[in-house]
Amino acid sequence: MLFKNRQEALEKLLDVIDKDIIQDCVVLAISKNAIFYAREIALRNGMLEGDFLFIEEIKSPINKETSLASVSETKDYVLINELIESFEITDDYLFNEIERVYEEKILEDIHQLRAGEGIISLENKNVLLVDEGASTGLTLLCAIKSCINKKVNSINVAIPVIAKETAEMVEKIVDNTFFAKVVEDYIDTRFYFKEYEE
Repeated sequence: MLFKNRQEALEKLLDVIDKDIIQDCVVLAISKNAIFYAREIALRNGMLEGDFLFIEEIKSPINKETSLASVSETKDYVLINELIESFEITDDYLFNEIERVYEEKILEDIHQLRAGEGIISLENKNVLLVDEGASTGLTLLCAIKSCINKKVNSINVAIPVIAKETAEMVEKIVDNTFFAKVVEDYIDTRFYFKEYEE
């Protein structure tokens, strides 16, 4: 356990964030649990613009706990080829699942939470991607890919707890990273909180 609760995780994250770097960023929550952090970071730093970037993971038909890919509302996707090959998942299955998840989950969320409107314009903007935790980095990589394809100016990432391998990978492809804790053998995000709310 690293944090008592979300509030403590937020305070530790705020301690490592460089306010000068994020000042002119658009804050994007990339999971439902990230909304709390994104809102607080924005409020405490006088940042006005923010949004939610909807991303869903595609699960293996063989093991529902295993994610094979992720897809974002911008229809960008990231695949874990090693798992896809080891589970012998066909392209037909995979791309049908990506389409199904996009139609059934992402479009539904966009309809419910944004009245069907697309994400705010990100072109030439600096973005701060916020999540609660990152194990494999699948959701985060999908968010980064979406931002690159939306032609953002810079990509910054703020996450309270992240796996060491994922942190090292992300640090190479974005402009700035802010992590409260980097964990060697990452288990599951909820494991790092004494009190965890779903």
